[in-house]
Amino acid sequence: MKDVNQHPIFQALQKIIHDAADVIMDIYQRSDLEIEHKSDDSPVTAADLAAHKVILAGLERLTPDIPVLSEEGVVDFEERSQWSMLWVVDPLDGTKEFIKRNGEFSVNIALIENNAPIVGMVYLPTTSEGYFGVTRPWQDLPLGAIKWQGDEYEAIKIRQPRDPIIVMTSRSHGPALPKDLKDTLKHTYEQVRELPKGSSIKGCRIAEGIADLHMRRGPTSEWDTAAQQAIIEAAGGMLVTPKGKPFKYNKRETLLNGHFFVSGPELAPSVMDWYKKKV
Repeated sequence: MKDVNQHPIFQALQKIIHDAADVIMDIYQRSDLEIEHKSDDSPVTAADLAAHKVILAGLERLTPDIPVLSEEGVVDFEERSQWSMLWVVDPLDGTKEFIKRNGEFSVNIALIENNAPIVGMVYLPTTSEGYFGVTRPWQDLPLGAIKWQGDEYEAIKIRQPRDPIIVMTSRSHGPALPKDLKDTLKHTYEQVRELPKGSSIKGCRIAEGIADLHMRRGPTSEWDTAAQQAIIEAAGGMLVTPKGKPFKYNKRETLLNGHFFVSGPELAPSVMDWYKKKV
């Protein structure tokens, strides 16, 4: 992805996501986060809504002909089923972590074409780390994945599994790595270490080659996974169902995902075999 940071599309997306992070961090410093609850009892804050407005306005300027599906702007399936290309946005992924003020939240923007994520950008406001991945040609963007922090840019790829195996686990959702899967991994690797994190940080850490596996058993939504899936795939990894199928987007009335795991191709067979024994 040489010189991708000079590409006008990348620069425009980066500005949008930085602007969203700025409004998030402004609210993060306040004593009152203005927490409300949606119909499913999930929390939403003033930061979620403010970032949504910033991203929506930015994407409408950048690509006025491409519609936007956001966690804070859901569209009926009858309408969105007609869209062959769309942006899928989570203005604040990890709202529970934001409320806990542990810093483990992100901003997610993905471009979907024919139900697959082809461009993804994730930004971590508290650490100023950004990730970008392109899996299919669009607007002359080069294929591959990068990470940036400040003015530093580097190409990223998943790593070959090694001891110790680093497993990213969810900070607020679901149990830790099952003991029998850990035992299975220990047949090949002497140590398996678990590292809890919130939001899309888990997938990005695997994409940049500092962790090996994340398994999610429990509900997520399409805006939680789309951007990180593009980055993970662009870096040579996989975000797939227990049967090894990549997620497809905007194909169903529901926006809820099933179980999934993130890894490189070397670890995937062990995880899929474990899942098979559970059904």
